[in-house]
Amino acid sequence: MEKVEFSNIKIGFLIHTAEMFHHYSAVWDKFNKNEFLIAVEGSDDNCREIIEACSRYDVNYILVKEVLRAGYRFPYFISNLAMHMVEDQPLIKVIGEINIRFMYALGKAKHNFSSWNEYYDLFLCFGPYHYQELSKFKAPVIQMGYPRYDIFFDENLDSKCSKDLQLELNCDPCKETILWLPTWLDLSSVDLYAQMMSSLMGRYNVIVKLHPLSFEAEPEKLEKLKALNFSSVITDIVDNVFLFALADKVVCDYGGTAFGAIYLDKPLLLLNVPGAKSDSLVGDGSPDITLRDDIVNINVVAHQKLYEIFDDELIWQQQKISRQKLRQFYFAPHYGFSSYVAAAAILNAKNVIAMYGKDKV
Repeated sequence: MEKVEFSNIKIGFLIHTAEMFHHYSAVWDKFNKNEFLIAVEGSDDNCREIIEACSRYDVNYILVKEVLRAGYRFPYFISNLAMHMVEDQPLIKVIGEINIRFMYALGKAKHNFSSWNEYYDLFLCFGPYHYQELSKFKAPVIQMGYPRYDIFFDENLDSKCSKDLQLELNCDPCKETILWLPTWLDLSSVDLYAQMMSSLMGRYNVIVKLHPLSFEAEPEKLEKLKALNFSSVITDIVDNVFLFALADKVVCDYGGTAFGAIYLDKPLLLLNVPGAKSDSLVGDGSPDITLRDDIVNINVVAHQKLYEIFDDELIWQQQKISRQKLRQFYFAPHYGFSSYVAAAAILNAKNVIAMYGKDKV
């Protein structure tokens, strides 16, 4: 890992939280490490954490403020959102010639499909639903699948993670494991459901991983979880793909994590939070709302009711059929090789854009 000069490097990836390494790393593996740079942005603590992750992943980086100071623009700049403004322009336009939005998640449609998408020249999306929604922005859209989960389809995944991870996360191998992945802010299920989820420990291993932005923005949620009985409350950077591999069932609320479970065909339960449809990031037609038409979901109930749901094999048999239909609707079928599709699209972005009549030369 180095902090390097950037004048000859064409590809930049904007990283504002270390969790994004899980999102992009499978694609980075398809490049030579000297072909791209991580552009580091965020608070001092975030930048420190990102730079440490660059060392672990053996990738090169540059601070965004140094790119701005030099007046450099990456020929290809990849990000998951447009970020803040710099001198009346979005940051990505200031430091990127061709801007590529690499979709981060499904859910929270008001945020995902906001007007700032107009700043992008190319979209790399998960599948047909994203394609349909992003096409209105008049830039080419490539359906790449879900690169961060390519490793899940590696036949050696179980041997890579299961026993060691079970031990690390204090899981009893004789019990089934429930993975709870709440979102943050007003849609988080933590305040309403923490006690109920903890009460499942009598029969299950229960692992909780908060949204990566919760730790800094909502420390009280972490304290609430730590005061209760769980197998593990994850506070470091653990790739969700290994947690999904370990889990027998997944519990989510809103945002993108539920769609990770759909993509990986994991049994899924959704927790409802009052007022979700009117949330400023979501909206009535958002996928994380409409998903509840097909996936079992609950309001706050006694934990005994939850046991009944988990024990009802008919629910899970029927849901498996639903999950297959949802996978076809939300995801391109590039299971295990999505990162190759994404890498090829980035390297050929100029040609793709030119073919669509938006030549940036």
